[in-house]
Formats: sequence, structure tokens, C-alpha cells
Amino acid sequence: MAVKLVDEPRLKVRNLQVEYHTRRGIVRAVQDVSFDVYPNEVFGLAGESGCGKSTIAHAVTRILKPPAYITGGEILCNGTDILMMGTETLRRFRWEHMSIVFQSAMNALNPVLTVGEQIIDAIQAHVLTPKKQARQQALDLLQIVGIDPGRIDSYPHQLSGGMRQRAVIAIALALKPELIIMDEPTTALDVVVQKQIMQEIRQLKNKFGFSILFITHDLSLLVEFSDRIGIMYAGELVEVSPSREIFQNPRHPYTMRLMNSFPTITGPRQDMLGIPGAPPDLVSPPSGCRFHPRCSVALAGRCQEEHPLLKTVSPRHEVACHLAESEAVKHGG
Repeated sequence: MAVKLVDEPRLKVRNLQVEYHTRRGIVRAVQDVSFDVYPNEVFGLAGESGCGKSTIAHAVTRILKPPAYITGGEILCNGTDILMMGTETLRRFRWEHMSIVFQSAMNALNPVLTVGEQIIDAIQAHVLTPKKQARQQALDLLQIVGIDPGRIDSYPHQLSGGMRQRAVIAIALALKPELIIMDEPTTALDVVVQKQIMQEIRQLKNKFGFSILFITHDLSLLVEFSDRIGIMYAGELVEVSPSREIFQNPRHPYTMRLMNSFPTITGPRQDMLGIPGAPPDLVSPPSGCRFHPRCSVALAGRCQEEHPLLKTVSPRHEVACHLAESEAVKHGG
């Protein structure tokens, strides 16, 4: 099913700001981030560890705890501002309209409850359902995600890593939400199981019609799986584009370096370039473009002094880079 960007977004994030208050000072982990996720779309967020991806996921679901604080912005899901919801409204909203699949299934699952009990708990916490009916729904969900329903009474430690991840996805699907946030759901899995899980997620999305905010550091995986991609660097979005276009024509120097950090399976062997240096300290980030200390093509003066904003350089392609902006003007983009 094609994604129609003319539809109203299921998720609208506008100028989101998140801070961590630490002894060293205030860490501005997410700074003025805005993006949309449309019906039946997979929108991916990629970037190095510590760039703010998971913080965004936790902010959208309102599960951040002190010393993390949302200090600005709007998060609209189906037109409702999640940041304005009271505790009870938010509790009802979660899982019925929006759910999350966490990075580590072993940590997300309760080790002393069976998988079936945890699915049943998720159902009964939101919908008045008899235990027998909820158990049947749990059996159906296990079958949907590719687990033998006979494993309903198994504990998490009795399941393989791939089965545990499928169980977490089953819990996320329990109330058929319109949006599922997946925070690096395949990181701990081997590549064969990872591919199986990703294929199953795609099939489930097409079957149930939900949207996905998919978060990972693996840009090559994201290019294959997502419809559009947002590249995060040091708490900011620096590039947003359809996934194929960002693969074929990345415009931000950081995105280009990320693309060159992954080896190709086919074609001639070549040296991996990587990215020199390390991400900045977000207690005191550099002036101007936050990437300029690591950028080999930074414009003298301007990149050090003037902070770039996301601007359209071609249809549906936005970049926060002075160099890309100059190139777009030069070529009439």
C-alpha cells in the first residue's frame, strides 16, 4: 500500500525539546525536532548512539522520568496533544492508540510472568474483557507474530531471542493501535532472525494498517525498511528524505559519512571512511553547525558561526546544511 503524504499525519512532532538535568549542567538531548508520521508509513530515525533517538521515542510515549524533562514543543497523535493529557487520559491512550516495542525484549518482559499472562494483562488493563476471552486473544496474537500458541504458558527465559522479540511485538499489537514505536527492536538478534522479524513486521503493518516510528543506528537496515528517514545528529534533525533518495543522494556531510560506514556485500572492496572525532558534549555544544568540528567540507566562518535550519533542497528532501543549501540554490533546487 502506497503512503499518501497528503493525508493528515498520525503523529506530528513540532519543535520538541528534551533536557536532562545533571550535576555537570543541562544536557539538551533533543533540540527543536519536528517531523510527521503518516498513515501506514514507516518513518525511520537514524544516527549515532547518544544522538537523541530513544529520547524522542520515550518523549512521544510520555515515559521519560526525571532527570529528563520535556521543556518545549507539541506531540500530536491523531490531532490530540499528548503533552497536555492527564495521567488517566494518557493511560487509556497508550496501547489503544499508540504502543512501543523496546530495544531489549528480555528487559521489557517480566521474568516471573508467562508470556500469556503479560499479553492478557495488557488487554485487561485497557478493555473490560473476561479472562477466557483475553486468553484466546493472546493465543491469536502469538499465532499472528509467528509463535506456536502452545508456548503461551512459557516464561521469557524459555524462549529464544527472536521469540521474545515476537512476544513483545504481540503485546504492542494487543489493542490494535494506529501507531507503533519501535526502538531498535532487532539490535540483539543475529542477522538471519533480524531479517525474519523485519519481514514479519512489514507483513503485520500491511495487514493491520498501523504506522511505525522506527528507531535504529543501522542506516542500511532503515533504507530497506522505511518509507522516509530522518537523520539525527547531536539532538537535532539534520536531514529528512524518502529512504531511496537518501541512499542514492545524501546531501548532509554527516549522512554521507554514515552511508560510507557500512560495507557493501557486492561490488569492489573499498576502505570504510568512518567519521572522525566524536559527537559533541551536549552540555556545551559547539556554536554554529554542531557537526562542523568533524566536517571536512565545512564553510570557513559560516559553519562555525551560523546555525543551519532544515530547508527544502528538492521535493520532499530537507537538509540542515549551509553547503547543501548553497548547492540547491546553484542548481535551482
